[in-house]
Amino acid sequence: MSNYLPTHQHTAACGHYNAPSQPPACTHPHYPQPASHGAGKWLAIGIGGSFLAVALSVSMVAFAIGAVALTICVVILRSVWNDFAHKG
Repeated sequence: MSNYLPTHQHTAACGHYNAPSQPPACTHPHYPQPASHGAGKWLAIGIGGSFLAVALSVSMVAFAIGAVALTICVVILRSVWNDFAHKG
């Protein structure tokens, strides 16, 4: 089997050592990143979410109490109406 490629010797003449060691610096502008709020932001979200959950649960309890009161009122009024209709 014969070797079709010539052997390469790294010398100053081959240009291998003349290649730049680092890529060229970029020319587009770099803007500063906005500062992150870290744990304070997540703490505020947690507290706000907790207040929202408590407010939602209190409103659901108030709605349930209103529904039960309305049901009792309708049952009592129906009973009174039946008594009034049968006696009259």
